[in-house]
Amino acid sequence: MLSNFRSHNKRSFYKYMPASTARIVLENKTLRWSSPIEFNDPFDVPRELAFDVSPNEIQRAIADKLIKLIRNRPERIDDLPNIVKVIINAVKQADSRELEDELVNGLIDELKQSKESSLALNEFQVKWRELIPELRILCLSEFHNKASMWFHYADKYKGVVLEVICDDVLDSAWLAAKKMSYPKQKPDVYTAEGWANFIFLPQQIAIKKIIELATYTKSPDWEYEDEWRVSTSMRVSDSGTISDYPLAVEEFGNLYLGPLVSDSERDILIELASGFPNMTVFNTSIGMSREFKFVEVASNKSFKRN
Repeated sequence: MLSNFRSHNKRSFYKYMPASTARIVLENKTLRWSSPIEFNDPFDVPRELAFDVSPNEIQRAIADKLIKLIRNRPERIDDLPNIVKVIINAVKQADSRELEDELVNGLIDELKQSKESSLALNEFQVKWRELIPELRILCLSEFHNKASMWFHYADKYKGVVLEVICDDVLDSAWLAAKKMSYPKQKPDVYTAEGWANFIFLPQQIAIKKIIELATYTKSPDWEYEDEWRVSTSMRVSDSGTISDYPLAVEEFGNLYLGPLVSDSERDILIELASGFPNMTVFNTSIGMSREFKFVEVASNKSFKRN
């Protein structure tokens, strides 16, 4: 029976890591979830919001949006800010083009002198700064045979790749994993028009949309990673910017030892693997075809696959 948390059809994911990290993971039966503050890519989840947009640009975008709403009044206005609902209802009841023009002109004059959009932007920025350290993100890969990933995240082939199994019975956290998006166009958060749209949303909905956008999108340069992510908030008992969360032994899948892993690390990891019923250990090599080859070196026969 599939878990209610399942959002994809993947059987498992992979985590690239140094051998020393793998030893800790297997000994403690935990995986590390991190705040974006810990990420090595400064262009990943942004530390600041709207850093390319000025308050004046946002004010103009808000004015444009308000004018469009007045000129083309929507049927449903429940989610709009109260002041906008009042204006739209007044225009609807009066049904007067003259009043409509008067409101539009007055609104434009008011916005030219108003600092409310700056305050709204500052409020979002403060909320975001508070939120970033509390986020906990686990980064996973769809494949275990990516040379670039082995080089960058598995200690230049001296590390390992660990498989984690999507177990419906155990409600594995990565059942809720989402595939990263690598849009060629910048997301809305980089534009004044996008910020105007966010400011018109209820704050909790806007924050949720921003988290989704910031967490699950990266520039096209990173598309080669085929990355998936699971995002949550720190637990009450957590502190700092990292958390080590436990896994059941059944959630540990295969272990792939890098081509350059040291003999001492290899022996330790093979020994540790014996404590996991679903784990088969593979040596990894690179042939003349420049493709990875995985050869089994030890296994627990109850769960064996390459």
